Amino acid sequence: MTHATDRIVSAFKAARERKAISQRELSTKAGVPQAQISKFENGAVDLRLSSLVSLVRALDLEIELVPRKAVPAVEAIVRASAAREPNSPTRRLAVKEIKKLAEALEAIRSEDRHAPLTDNVLANLRLLERLQPSADQVAAIVKFNEAIRRSTPSDIEADVFAHHAKIIGQMRHQLAQTPLTATRPRPAYDLDSDEDDENE
Repeated sequence: MTHATDRIVSAFKAARERKAISQRELSTKAGVPQAQISKFENGAVDLRLSSLVSLVRALDLEIELVPRKAVPAVEAIVRASAAREPNSPTRRLAVKEIKKLAEALEAIRSEDRHAPLTDNVLANLRLLERLQPSADQVAAIVKFNEAIRRSTPSDIEADVFAHHAKIIGQMRHQLAQTPLTATRPRPAYDLDSDEDDENE
């Protein structure tokens, strides 16, 4: 499976899970066999385009051909759209893990062992809480929490702490670079103006 195909499969599976639709339910809605959906999600089969279109539309999504240069802007708009879905599983997990990590870090601030990095991570976490981390980024936050849980926040190795702090910083930087237009997408046209044109 190519990297591009792998990304499509991952995005498809994440969209299905975000909407809490089982493979069986999706099979019924889209008219595609459940076994084929399972093989597609596991990278074992390439779907016909018509089947893929049926599946993504059943998830209230669309397939579009986008100029490669526009991909970062489109991805930013998708992230911003997901941020407006407060009940999505990814969003709920992100909020939970960010809160857990912030509490663990607040507990060690007074010990001053990782003080400068701790303050930096906490500042980044406050911003991440307002944005929408991707599933991969949430997984990175979970790993930081696991590293702290395996030892204790104050005993965690300095290089391990610095490694996770750097990842959180990169994540914050990446999400903060989302263009402002992505947070409030403007319509391509105004429906009211179309009606006015028809009435003239």
